[in-house]
Amino acid sequence: MDLEKVLEVAANLLQVGSVAFTAGFFFYNAWKLRRRLKALERQQTEHPVALAIGLGLNIEGAVRQYLREAGLDLPVENYFVEGYVPRDKFYDILRDINRIKARLTEEGVTEVHLFYRGPVTFAMALGAITDNWVPIKVYDYKGGKYQLHLVLEKETVVGLQ
Repeated sequence: MDLEKVLEVAANLLQVGSVAFTAGFFFYNAWKLRRRLKALERQQTEHPVALAIGLGLNIEGAVRQYLREAGLDLPVENYFVEGYVPRDKFYDILRDINRIKARLTEEGVTEVHLFYRGPVTFAMALGAITDNWVPIKVYDYKGGKYQLHLVLEKETVVGLQ
């Protein structure tokens, strides 16, 4: 066997090894993230509240069902606008959400479990309103049920590290 063949085999082995290492690293970190989110879901502060925001549909029933099944005993603050929501109504809705935030702050809320259904563009504005407020546990609706997706804390996001 000449040197070129040996180097070719060695390079292939290094490539396979680096792919296996990267895949293992990815799956290990995904597993750690799922465990951390599961622990954070059950961990609650002194005065938590669930905030259900539905633009186009009232999601309060699905949120209450999820909380009951998950064993989370939280008060639910529900806000919804039925039917199609045109963009020119977004500012009014944002003002309403800001009022809810101010009231919850006044009541001493210490964390928010956020359930949202609506346009992605509005979700971005919602993120701007809640920036650096209290820890916010953001739930995703996938496969017919909710699951904790991210935890937004002051200046950090658990789930993206």
